[in-house]
Amino acid sequence: MFLTDWGHLVVDDYGVFLRKKHGRIVVVSRGGREEFPVRRVREVIISGKAGISTELLKLLADSGIDVLVTSYTGRPVALFVHARSGGSVRNRIEQYRSLEDGRACKAAAMIISGKLSNQVSNLKYYSKPRKNISQESKILYEKAEEIKKLREKLRDIETSDLGKCRENIMSIEAQAANTYWDGMRIVLGKYGFKERVKRGRGKEVDPVNLCLNIIYNKLAGTVWKYVLRFSLDPFQGFLHARRPGKLSLVYDLMEPFRPIADRFIARFLYRLDQGFLRRASGAELAKLLTKKYYEEFTRQRIEYKARKMTMEAAVFWFVQEIVRFLNNRTSSIQPPYMPW
Repeated sequence: MFLTDWGHLVVDDYGVFLRKKHGRIVVVSRGGREEFPVRRVREVIISGKAGISTELLKLLADSGIDVLVTSYTGRPVALFVHARSGGSVRNRIEQYRSLEDGRACKAAAMIISGKLSNQVSNLKYYSKPRKNISQESKILYEKAEEIKKLREKLRDIETSDLGKCRENIMSIEAQAANTYWDGMRIVLGKYGFKERVKRGRGKEVDPVNLCLNIIYNKLAGTVWKYVLRFSLDPFQGFLHARRPGKLSLVYDLMEPFRPIADRFIARFLYRLDQGFLRRASGAELAKLLTKKYYEEFTRQRIEYKARKMTMEAAVFWFVQEIVRFLNNRTSSIQPPYMPW
């Protein structure tokens, strides 16, 4: 358990109980008892096994503090927010209308274009220090150029038929993903990475893929929070089709941030003791990455909207950019970009 300097109270231990005492959060665990003033907390994240009193939930809701419950690997399970949070319905209405008037298709194309731009940036970023290893540098650069060509195809996507639009964009995105991860194998191969493996596909997940899955899960929780803040429907995506229980819009809006998270994981693995990586359990890696995510990833600086801001602020402004597009205040969407 820890409280970051930026107010993320992370509860990742077991046998913990949280309750209210005046204007403080009291956390009782096997290791003792700690108290945190509510004014120092902006979000509570529970990934361990914990109990929480309803009085504390009321206090947190009234104070505008979200409570995110996740699995130990960070997969979002529940988000507790105040009943008045995201009370405006206009944004949601425009979100639904966009599915019928072509805006959803345009949004999906611009979002995936942003993702491909960041994939290109990563491949070129990792080609630079390999100039003395000419073959590796050449392969990375060529794969970046392949993705650039695929990105150009997004400009010609037909927007009138949403189903066909989604199919075409996902085909381009899948081709880019194959090219990108083929290149990233050069970067991550020394840590045992061979191919991108997602959760639940019947394959054993190696430590690198586990780290990627964990950081994506954490990112989904952050995006979900701001999707609700702006009164959008998290289950109705532009690109990912609606499916019961699937946070389709959240996964849409995560896309441009995934390559940024990939670069963070590559840096994390470079600094990590390789003996620990080989012997660590999934729970140990998840606990370490949870701390790194809230203390480093969400606080790292990125240039977006012509100014420097933290990654979490960039998520907020990007969701606002989506809202501006839906309300016809802008004709395009500018996803965050990580330069190479």
